[in-house]
Amino acid sequence: MMNADIVRKEKTFPGTALFLNITVFFFMLFLTALFLPGCSDSAMPREINENITIGFVMDSLVEERWTRDRNIFISAARRRGAEVIVQIGEENAANQEAQINYLMEQGMDVLVLIASDPHYLTKAVWDVRRKRIPVLLYERMVHNAGANLFLAYDGETVGIMQAKEMLKRVEKGTILIYNGRDRDFYAKEVNRGIMAVFAEPVSNGSITIAADHWPESSRPEDAFAFVTAYLDNNPPMDGIIAINDLQAEAIIRALALKRLAGTVVVIGADADLAACQRIVRGTQAMTVYKPINHIGTAAADLAIDLAQDYRFTIHNGIDDGSFRIPYYQLVPIAVTAENMEDTVIRDGFHLRDEVYRNRLLNW
Repeated sequence: MMNADIVRKEKTFPGTALFLNITVFFFMLFLTALFLPGCSDSAMPREINENITIGFVMDSLVEERWTRDRNIFISAARRRGAEVIVQIGEENAANQEAQINYLMEQGMDVLVLIASDPHYLTKAVWDVRRKRIPVLLYERMVHNAGANLFLAYDGETVGIMQAKEMLKRVEKGTILIYNGRDRDFYAKEVNRGIMAVFAEPVSNGSITIAADHWPESSRPEDAFAFVTAYLDNNPPMDGIIAINDLQAEAIIRALALKRLAGTVVVIGADADLAACQRIVRGTQAMTVYKPINHIGTAAADLAIDLAQDYRFTIHNGIDDGSFRIPYYQLVPIAVTAENMEDTVIRDGFHLRDEVYRNRLLNW
């Protein structure tokens, strides 16, 4: 499912503004088939006109989903004949800046960036753009940089889904929110969605947000330490919303030590295999499925077409602070034990036997 429609236009270097709308009926049919869940990603492979080198600079591979993103992206790019040079920043924006400079020296034709810091990397993106190399921002914004395209699942919708599920299970009680890093644009979008849903129940006193925590890193041991410290000094909470399933796993480990796993409602995101296993066992309530096959394949296709100087029409935009840039927005899916079969298993994201393998274990 997608909220933005894209149409290729004549060959010319793309700017940063939203482009003129050109309707190409059969190409739109292709895109619809490509991005609807469960549809093939290779139904109509597009021609590549020249050798393309894609620089793919990632934040880290700490979370399970980013390894999947990398593999799917590389596979999709290679199917179209493009070369991919991957660099991993290890959650360090200075590393990523150096990696971007290295890729420019290597003669990359397009940069795909999962940014560690939305402010630090502004100059690096500008440097790339000055060399007339297009930039696709993948899931993470870079402020005031005027990138060619922002591709992401809607973070605010993720937060709304998480908070609504929490309210179904905790009508009255104390909630903790464990966010991502405060310099992460996506994490702020998720938090905005959570807070929008909680505004009324907090106002009427039915829900108390005991902590709205922004960690310095995405290391799961920090989440474990935070929840452990909270439980050592406070009565048990009723629910915890975590930015992703990696943090949710650490949180549930902390709860298990207090014999609270399965009692406290825990919600995560990214549909990691371990999270899906916890959901069917009952120690995690929900995750948010962001079909990586869709976004990874879309990113590769769009990067290649940007490198070949094709314009796009995108009926959505987002403000990066100085520019309104085209925003290719994808819609995530809430996953619980009730719809596990119809989402991640049906799509082949995880195998049924793997999801239900440890169902009888307590944790």
